[in-house]
Amino acid sequence: RPVISSLIFARVRHPNVITACAIAAIGRVVFAQGPDLDRLMVVVEQRCAECHDESAHKGGLDIARAFVADPAARLSAISKIRDRVRAVEMPPSDADPMTEGERRALLLACDATLAREVPLLKPGPGRVTVRRLSRTHWDRCVEDLFGIASMRADAFPADDLGYGFDSIGDAMSFSTLHLEAYLAAAEDVAAQVFVDDEGATPIRTIEGEAMDLVRGPGFGSDSDVAVLYANATIGAGFLAAREGTFRISVHAGATQAGDAPSRMMVALDGRELAQIDVTQRAPKAESITLPIGEGTHRIEVAFVNDFWDPDNPDPARRDRNLFVDRVVVEGPLEPRVAPPQQQWLASTKPMALEAAARVMAARVFRGATDAEHARRLAKVGQQRIDAGATRMEAMRAMLAAALTSPRFLFRIEQPSAAKLAEGAIEPVPPLALASRLSFLLWSSCPDGELLAAARNGELASPRGVRERAMRMLADSRADRIVSDFAGQWLELRSLDVRTPDPALFPGFDDALRRAMRRETELLFLAVMREGRDVRDLLDADFTHVDARLARFYGIEGEFSDAFLRVSLASGSDARLGLLGHASWLAVTSNPTRTSPVKRGKWVMENLLDQAPPPPPPGNAIFGDEQAVATPAGLRAQLAAHRARSECAGCHERMDAFGFALEQYDAIGRYRLGPDGAPIDASSTLPSGVRVDGVDGLRKLLRDDPAFLRALLRKLFVYAVGRDATVVERLVLDASVDRAAMLGPMRFADLVGIVVESDAFRLREAIR
Repeated sequence: RPVISSLIFARVRHPNVITACAIAAIGRVVFAQGPDLDRLMVVVEQRCAECHDESAHKGGLDIARAFVADPAARLSAISKIRDRVRAVEMPPSDADPMTEGERRALLLACDATLAREVPLLKPGPGRVTVRRLSRTHWDRCVEDLFGIASMRADAFPADDLGYGFDSIGDAMSFSTLHLEAYLAAAEDVAAQVFVDDEGATPIRTIEGEAMDLVRGPGFGSDSDVAVLYANATIGAGFLAAREGTFRISVHAGATQAGDAPSRMMVALDGRELAQIDVTQRAPKAESITLPIGEGTHRIEVAFVNDFWDPDNPDPARRDRNLFVDRVVVEGPLEPRVAPPQQQWLASTKPMALEAAARVMAARVFRGATDAEHARRLAKVGQQRIDAGATRMEAMRAMLAAALTSPRFLFRIEQPSAAKLAEGAIEPVPPLALASRLSFLLWSSCPDGELLAAARNGELASPRGVRERAMRMLADSRADRIVSDFAGQWLELRSLDVRTPDPALFPGFDDALRRAMRRETELLFLAVMREGRDVRDLLDADFTHVDARLARFYGIEGEFSDAFLRVSLASGSDARLGLLGHASWLAVTSNPTRTSPVKRGKWVMENLLDQAPPPPPPGNAIFGDEQAVATPAGLRAQLAAHRARSECAGCHERMDAFGFALEQYDAIGRYRLGPDGAPIDASSTLPSGVRVDGVDGLRKLLRDDPAFLRALLRKLFVYAVGRDATVVERLVLDASVDRAAMLGPMRFADLVGIVVESDAFRLREAIR
């Protein structure tokens, strides 16, 4: 008992190191021999049953039922009790308070029970609804398969969200609008992969008389040439299929008058390229060579020095005109070099259609294909050839068909190879497991190396899956986690639709939105790439700013459009860690003012995974916005709101978190009160713990194990494509608690826990 007592008190000072020793000692020495669960139940009966029995069951917790239910329900109840007691939210303020000794003893009993019994649970892997590729996943796959970086998927219907993510099968919809958008995008990609200009330089000819009048009155046509008989500009558009060097040749002639030759100006996209003297009457090519980027461009030709002398005795010298026969655009002059990502397609070009279809299907369908799928693709190509198309056109049709096939658009896992009983558990097939890994870590399809690893049995064990995941994390493609996982977890994508009142917040524009979002992404990237403890997200003593964001924050120094890492004053700077980032502070504000409620809810939901329930119907917070125009007025109105019994339960904690962030205005700027004094950003939690502004909130969250558990659960949902079950939540919490005892908790450690989980590696048999 003296040893255990000393461990109890030491745990307060050194939670990470001592907890393991305390739980081990209690579990092996005391509770292995004594009724720890009975002791826990006695305390719970004495302190909790009055409000959480079958007649009251406040907060949805019926202790009597939970403790006689199955082990998962009992342990889930114990976990909830532990979390609420640790946060000093229970017992409530109107009940007899616990002494510190009672609280510590109860927490240790909860920890010991969970540590011993959770590993005995057998979580079933469950089933995941078939998932359609999200817009982001579609773009990433096209980029990795073909080296075509684009945002074609922006034209797709918006993805539905489930649990905050766009890759949850149960939340995804599918419509004819998707089909139309997929077909258009697939044909566009196919046209860029299989091109006709591989052996010759593309040439586009624009006839002069077909060009449009841009400005000036002096334009007409004579036979097959454009005649510019007064100062005028004509133009036409053309498409550059890829970036490169182009030759623009204007075939022009002129009649002369006065003392100067006819002068022609050539411009591209509004930028003057050259002024050329045209001295010959018969059209002759005048050429300009220059680099041009991919996309649509506009060429313009202007006559700039008209001359008219009707009284000149020499009729041939009375009128100066310019004739434009045609404009020829040649390029790119460099031979086309396929991107490295298309190397796997190189072999298909001399192949028969059937063989080419097999290669195409194997990669586009992520290895999950058979001879029948390849035959169907080959049939599409053969039908085009039978209709008179070229082989290149047939290959385009085959690729477009592959990119609109359910095998590509949906993450379909093959049925079980063996006949298994209903509900039987089996490993996820290796190729499907490779896809699970690649979409988790790269937001894309598996590459050839990963598919080969799956076929070679490297993913057959939990250790093998973890090792492959760590190698994939080291790849630059894993940086996509920052925008795809972290961007959704922290709701950064909502910045695009945030519209603060321009009268109150002038200068809030797209450039500032992008800078805010990138700052938060770079913090997450630094924590991930540098192997930092993920809790550094909360209080990192550095940030990243460009010139726009530095000016917005008032950070002095020389900055440019590139982001620069800057050090912050440890422990006190307003921009320390995630809580000081304008990105999410702007997302959680109203157009005209801050919202402590939204900010507090964001903290609870995203950083602690303790989302409050929706408000009761008819409980709008404020009817008079004028009354909350100042921080003091807002605080007073929220205090009145919390006085309502149906609102107090959620708002007491939520508002306290939000008030701690009142030092920041509705777009995340640090601010002072109307009189120049500091904003009152203090608050008190239901437990009586005082939170002094953002500094106090940072420390509170970092010390709370709920942050690590929340981040792991969010990553689990993102990876598996569904919410965690009761048993899975217990197992995940236990896993992260054990890992946190051993030292810093890196993002790679969280990934390892997820990919080794039963839900990620196993599945219920599919028939």
